[in-house]
Amino acid sequence: MDMPEVIPVCFCGDPAKLSMSWSNDNLGRRFFGCNKFGSRFRKSCRFFSWFDPPLTPRSRMVLLGLLKKLRTLEDARKRERRTWFLVLVIVTVFLFSKL
Repeated sequence: MDMPEVIPVCFCGDPAKLSMSWSNDNLGRRFFGCNKFGSRFRKSCRFFSWFDPPLTPRSRMVLLGLLKKLRTLEDARKRERRTWFLVLVIVTVFLFSKL
């Protein structure tokens, strides 16, 4: 991952934090923002600056497709875990009822 040579300073006077966007419009695109953003205790200065250039339409389409596949696989894995857990509970109840 390439890092910036100079880290911008936000309006608070602190070094900005490099984060990644997960929105569909800017998937995987990195940006600088106030280090206090998201903190319930400290108000951020709302500093924002893109680090990465915009994605090409093709890159965006590929990333969205891969993310959709990943979510589908994760959902299938969760369903499989729930099924095995239910089987384990049923077998355990059955075995203990025989004692």
